[in-house]
Amino acid sequence: MYYKILSEWIKSDRIILNLSLALLFFISLVYFLWFGDGLFFAQENKSLFFFTGEYLCQFMAKPGGLLEYTGNFLMQGYYSNLFGSLLVSLIIVSFSAVFVKINKRFYIGRSFYILLTLIPACLLLLMHAQYEYYIHYSLGFLLTGFWFLFSISNQNKRLSYVFPALFPVFFYFTGSFAFIYIGMFITFLLVFERGIPGYFFIALLIMIAFIAFVVFREVLFLQPTGSLMFYPLPNDLSNLPTSFYLLSGYMIIFPLSLKISCSFISGSRSFILSPAMSATFVMTITVCLLIKLYDRDHADLMQLEKSVFNQNWDSIIEQHETSPSTNVAGQYYYNLALSERGQLCNRLFYGRQDFGIKSLSLTHFQEQIKRSVYFYYTIGLMNEAHHIAYESMVLSGYSPQNIKILIKTELLNGNYRSAERYLIMLKKTLHYRALAAIFEKMLYNPSMVLSHPEMGEKIKLLPRNDFFITQNDTENIDLMLMSNPDNKKVFEYKMAMLLLEKDYKAVVYQVKRMKDMKYTYIPRHIEEAIMVFINGNHELPYLGDFEISRETELRYKLYLAAFRMNKNKTRPEFDKLMKKNWGNTFWYYLEFK
Repeated sequence: MYYKILSEWIKSDRIILNLSLALLFFISLVYFLWFGDGLFFAQENKSLFFFTGEYLCQFMAKPGGLLEYTGNFLMQGYYSNLFGSLLVSLIIVSFSAVFVKINKRFYIGRSFYILLTLIPACLLLLMHAQYEYYIHYSLGFLLTGFWFLFSISNQNKRLSYVFPALFPVFFYFTGSFAFIYIGMFITFLLVFERGIPGYFFIALLIMIAFIAFVVFREVLFLQPTGSLMFYPLPNDLSNLPTSFYLLSGYMIIFPLSLKISCSFISGSRSFILSPAMSATFVMTITVCLLIKLYDRDHADLMQLEKSVFNQNWDSIIEQHETSPSTNVAGQYYYNLALSERGQLCNRLFYGRQDFGIKSLSLTHFQEQIKRSVYFYYTIGLMNEAHHIAYESMVLSGYSPQNIKILIKTELLNGNYRSAERYLIMLKKTLHYRALAAIFEKMLYNPSMVLSHPEMGEKIKLLPRNDFFITQNDTENIDLMLMSNPDNKKVFEYKMAMLLLEKDYKAVVYQVKRMKDMKYTYIPRHIEEAIMVFINGNHELPYLGDFEISRETELRYKLYLAAFRMNKNKTRPEFDKLMKKNWGNTFWYYLEFK
């Protein structure tokens, strides 16, 4: 009679449960559609999925590999933000549905039914909001939940031995997630199946797991113990979010939670927590944590990286000038976009500059290596761009970015056979076949490369003589200018370095070279540096055939007048007043940065 009443309660709460799952799906979809765009790009762009047997064999060589392979296959859908949002949201709701089935198996009452169902799904949602959390981890949790559900759903005693016996198969496919299942199932047996049969099951499962582990390590896959224990998780487990460990622990003690819930119901019928209140509480906490976890600066950086990959330079310029990045990589991308648009010395100080010359080129450390390649490609130093892209490929495997740079640099250097090898690989992907078809037309066709809008311009920037690359990019720029004096992009990077170092005298001495480089006017910030030089030396430097524009002369007079008028104010107020009208000038940078 009592269980019948509980069943009726569950049925009456089904509407609340369905509404809760629908709301969870909606929250997940909205979050990833509006705030997860950079996340999907970052993960999709990290590796390439090849439709080849060789690629598949790499993952079949160790337990957990097929789980990662499946995740990489699905991650191709991250190319579309909408598809990625739908996919992640469906996995989260499916994970919750598994716990619905498990809860029904034990007739958990209304006090805990929705609570125990929503907690794991919300933890999974919080994990997916992290940039280092991949979809194959969620597949591992989902399969573990299903395997546990099947293990406890069989009423036939003979068939109940099937799932422990098939543990090696489950271990091979899911890798380290199989150990979560072991903990989960042992907890269940200790709580619900006490006595000799339960202890026998525990001993049997442990024995099968031990044998499978030894055979996998010593005979079949010859993997080290650490790899078998933790793959397909990352080598550095500290990269996993806290919610990963919370969910793992929750799943292991979940059978105990079921037992405690049943005890509350049988021990105190008056203990009833409103299902609507439970759902509201969990959802509110989840939304608050999502807001707290959202890193606007990192999301903006990922959006910049997406624009760089798609060569949407105007979008990068607009984003940084309207919502300035405080990250060195973000400011580096802004300067890169200015260079590609030929505006580096015209708009350098229209965007925030906090890192001096460090924002013009990045170091080759592992975390920056994939970003630093763009600087060398932009200025025409193709051999170094190729070297960094190849090094990135060796460290992290093939990615759309490094293989794209490798193809371009090989084509520009006339290494068509090498370019063809990379193109064959790119044609075996899903989303980049069209790109491969464009580059394929340039193979063994120098005139086609020269006529291409981007590639043709890059050919003009190539060095005319060989030289040794140094670790100092200031020296590399000087060497490039010696090798190709007509390279305007390198020249403007040199001028930008001098401006950011506040060496306006050196800027002035370089102006005479601009006529030979076919400049028709002096860029804005270089004129501003010349005005500072004139004001300090009281003489007009030699500028070749160039003249300072009257507009710049007038602006400088106004700047000096404003400076004298406000200099007696407090420093913060002085800074604020000058920044409002002169923050986009070299003059402001020289005095206040």
